[in-house]
Amino acid sequence: MISTDHPSLAKLVAQQLAAWPDHEKFLASSFSGRSQSSMDVSETLSAAILALADDLADGLHTLVSDYRFLCEEIVLPEEIHFRRSGKYRLSSFKEANEQIYANAGYMARYMNGLLLSNVFWANHANAFAHFATQYLPQLPANSRHLEIGPGHGLLLYFAAQSPNVRAIAGWDVSPTSIEKTRNALARLGARLSATLSLQDMFLAAPPAADDCFDSLVMSEILEHLEDPVAALRSAGNALRPGGLLYVHVPANSPAPDHIFLFNGPEHAADLVRQSGFEVIDLQAFPMSGTTLDRARRHKLAVSCVVVARKPGLA
Repeated sequence: MISTDHPSLAKLVAQQLAAWPDHEKFLASSFSGRSQSSMDVSETLSAAILALADDLADGLHTLVSDYRFLCEEIVLPEEIHFRRSGKYRLSSFKEANEQIYANAGYMARYMNGLLLSNVFWANHANAFAHFATQYLPQLPANSRHLEIGPGHGLLLYFAAQSPNVRAIAGWDVSPTSIEKTRNALARLGARLSATLSLQDMFLAAPPAADDCFDSLVMSEILEHLEDPVAALRSAGNALRPGGLLYVHVPANSPAPDHIFLFNGPEHAADLVRQSGFEVIDLQAFPMSGTTLDRARRHKLAVSCVVVARKPGLA
């Protein structure tokens, strides 16, 4: 299924199938047709995941167990609800906070499972590859880069390794998330040290012109909020005129803490435009085992990537 050119990825797949043999058909479909560049990024990402697994009590065994938990116990029930109702189960951040985020044990398993989804799910893997091979190389030299909600810290790690980036920063409202990102960057030996701040983007004061960022990333953040446009406008205050914005959101992708329903890539791009940005690139990566056309017709999950520019001159 995986060539010898990608040993770390092959190890993750082998460990997952040893624990869950019935998942082989899905994984074979997911890896079928991926580009060489996407596979190469997944290999680098897999090596990082293996390094992070060393920090878990049962190492890789914990990750593969939690990935199965993600698929069967977290995503599947939400998918059934979405198919029956045409909407997500929750509609407010308050509900998500009370029912999902406050449950530490559940969230730990959820986050561990999502870590492996970055290489096992075609839409996640291809979106990550786009960030690494298309977005980061187009940043101007000596860019200052900010990510809001860095999660596992892997996108921020890739940014830290980019020769175009001279400084990286991360904002999050969760002290646990900040610490997880800090530990990941240290464990992986990131080239740059990150400035990580406990910061609500809605409460952040607009920085002075010299302190604005050249690059702003919001990956899988907006679907967790009631008002994505308000979030984009607030976050955009930290970006310099002419700076680049990278947004990754899932469309028709039910999860227990997803609130805002994006119905397709065009919807995502329209909201970015409504927030005052000029869209310069729009990409759509359908879920494993399907085409974009079929995903549109049947409202299947699609990872939508919007790259935009803040109007004005630096």
